[in-house]
Amino acid sequence: MITHLRGELARMDIGGPVAEVDVAGVRYEVLIPLFLWPELQTMADAAPEGTAAAVAMHIHYSASATQPVPVLVGFLRRAERDFFRKFITVEGVGPLKAAKAMNVSVSTIARAIEQEDRPTLIRMPGIGARAAEKIIATLRGKVVAEAAMHDSGIDQPVDVRRLEQGRVVADAVEAITALGYPRAEARRWVEDARAVDATLTTLEALTLAVLRGRDAG
Repeated sequence: MITHLRGELARMDIGGPVAEVDVAGVRYEVLIPLFLWPELQTMADAAPEGTAAAVAMHIHYSASATQPVPVLVGFLRRAERDFFRKFITVEGVGPLKAAKAMNVSVSTIARAIEQEDRPTLIRMPGIGARAAEKIIATLRGKVVAEAAMHDSGIDQPVDVRRLEQGRVVADAVEAITALGYPRAEARRWVEDARAVDATLTTLEALTLAVLRGRDAG
């Protein structure tokens, strides 16, 4: 049973959303609830150039007969993982569904449960009116501490589209830097290319546009 990982943030993929954590040369793929993504991205961006951010995650490990491949779900605070373990006791809410549904912070979800705030729960991906009723019926009165916790405090759904575009820009800068160009100039070129053509939404298109601009110059 894996309960905690401490290592380097080797890779991030908002499409999962997953992160790869390198622990002494062994990489673990960890599913990241969306509400934690901006915080994790900030950590990655703050790492010195050429290095990976250090990260420590509290892990929920699950495997079953219907899901034989182990799933690791990562959290930055133990209380978030504790809430997650309560959340998946709700009928029909398994680990994968729960992780993908959590696009607002634990404290926000817990307050919605305690206050029977159905609209907030229904805004979560994959949670309809019936699931919201089950969540409230199962957990109301059991998540009072989580409702008062100091966490990331995100009460508006994470904008996945914006995060995806931010990741594309960062990856394009890395790709251009790897070709020998200075990072500061690579970032400026990428931002200029996006300003000129907002349809450059993929890594390949954005990188090629920058490189063609260099050739033309």
